[in-house]
Amino acid sequence: MDVATEQTDTSASTSEPRRQTLSLVAIVGRPNVGKSTLFNRMIGQRRSIVGDEPGITRDRIYGEAEWLGCRFSVVDTGGIVPDDEAVIPANILKQAGFAIAEAAAVIWVVDARQGITPLDEELARLLRSTGRPVLIAANKTEATRLEREAAEFYRFGFTEVFPISAEQGIGLGEMLDALVEITGKAQTVAPELFVVPGQNDDGIEAGGTPAVPVEARAISLAIIGRPNVGKSSLLNQLLGKERAIVSAIPGTTRDAVDTLLETPEQTFRLIDTAGIRRKGKTDQMTEKLAVVMARKSMERADVALVMVDAVEGVTALDANIAGYAHDAGCSIIIVVNKWDALKDKLTGTPAEFERGLRERMKFLDWAPVLTVSALSGQRVDKILALAVRANEARNRRISTSQLNQFFEHAISQPQGGGAPAPVKGGVSRLHVQYLTQIAVRPPTFVIFTSGGRAGLHFSYERYVCNQLRAEFDFFATPLRIVERHKAKRRR
Repeated sequence: MDVATEQTDTSASTSEPRRQTLSLVAIVGRPNVGKSTLFNRMIGQRRSIVGDEPGITRDRIYGEAEWLGCRFSVVDTGGIVPDDEAVIPANILKQAGFAIAEAAAVIWVVDARQGITPLDEELARLLRSTGRPVLIAANKTEATRLEREAAEFYRFGFTEVFPISAEQGIGLGEMLDALVEITGKAQTVAPELFVVPGQNDDGIEAGGTPAVPVEARAISLAIIGRPNVGKSSLLNQLLGKERAIVSAIPGTTRDAVDTLLETPEQTFRLIDTAGIRRKGKTDQMTEKLAVVMARKSMERADVALVMVDAVEGVTALDANIAGYAHDAGCSIIIVVNKWDALKDKLTGTPAEFERGLRERMKFLDWAPVLTVSALSGQRVDKILALAVRANEARNRRISTSQLNQFFEHAISQPQGGGAPAPVKGGVSRLHVQYLTQIAVRPPTFVIFTSGGRAGLHFSYERYVCNQLRAEFDFFATPLRIVERHKAKRRR
């Protein structure tokens, strides 16, 4: 089975869609029957968190798969418990209902080891009422005896039951053959609309030039922060619909949830991540995996929205999370949420709050700060415009001639100029020769030095970054400085 690109729920469409809509296949079932394992197996990536604890998956997780030249979208859903009125199980049922309503076909995953349960009986009635084609995947049938016992699921009246092992990949071929018959060959899409083998996520071939224009590339926007700061609420507000489960219970989101948002100007891939806790506070393996997935999401993000709670104020953990995004090379926008809930606000309150924030996050003095309310939508409409500007800056490449001019007036100054010494104390033969840009996303510059001992002082690197940022408008974007030293040859 070929691995396809990640996918995506579309919330707003343009007059000329960027890609053809694929048939959607929903994977449903009761908790802990192996839905996420099957989802990861079908898309060829580890997108959903998998573990022995029931109820790990909560939101809808989307991906794309290919079988026999036919591409289709796949959505993983949380374990369904129809009669549970608790907040999270009720919302899982609601999210699964959205997925089934959008789907062209449903894969109902059951546990062949346990056989038919009362909950399976309830789900059978629910699925029959949808009118969707249903394929029963009798999972965990590694033994021949269990394959025979899987036949008991025919009693539900669905025509297809497939004994499979999602973990080992046994029996998936026949099920996918039947799935392709349902979704239809008409959904086959030209390969050039997708990432092809040998290219990275940006469509850039190894050692080559971009295979697709930069403007056609979706901006990946990761929403990060500690638990219960309003990340999923912000995602839903940006989309204008309920895409992620929202509750007052910290840690509701576990998987990193990708959603594609298309506007007339730009396409965005919104990534809602799990709340990141301090290491000592993550007891369960599920929570630890969720934090790992959240940090991995930063590595594929262009822009990170670092969310802070206005009521609770900026904490040391907020600064640590922002540091993760900085280390990953993301452009950063600091979003102060719940601003409407902050009491006794005065004219100078925003400036005072920002001063305290800057004191906690001194390394992000270049990141813009935006106060919003994800619940009411206050100033949320400004976020996407800032993200576009930040993405343009992180893709900006400065020509050699411009950098030479910049070097002359900002760096290569006579003694007594405004530039600091390149080494601590200023007593060194180290000489800065010139600089050049070697990469984008994030912009990376090489400073060539000679003489003395290698090692630019951090204050000098900070000075160069500040000058570059002011000269070339690297908005909300980290800059990387690399030193290449040419030592004097000994005779």
